[in-house]
Amino acid sequence: MHIMETDILNNQLNKWKLQLRKGVLLHMTLSLLNKEEMYGYALISFLSKKMNADMAEGTIYPLLNRMVRDGSIRFEWRIMQSGPARKYYQITPQGQQLLKQMHQHWQLINKNLQVLNNE
Repeated sequence: MHIMETDILNNQLNKWKLQLRKGVLLHMTLSLLNKEEMYGYALISFLSKKMNADMAEGTIYPLLNRMVRDGSIRFEWRIMQSGPARKYYQITPQGQQLLKQMHQHWQLINKNLQVLNNE
């Protein structure tokens, strides 16, 4: 394979990875909040580690705001003993239903990929 072909393939792969990360970010955020309530920076740190990618505040906070507007999560301000108050996010019953449906769809996609790869 030529260097130019390798560059094109790497570019395509990187674009696909970025789109996949964006696509599963909502699912992962709901999954995390289904286990425990968290504040924004803790979500960013955890997702950065799990997704092996830097999660910018400019990515997570707009997503969290959209999720609040959509009713899948809510937040409450908590006063900290040291430092500023923090917004703690919790999943709502609507968010739990959405997460369940997302999980079912993800399982279907995974099953279909396994079938295709075994043919």
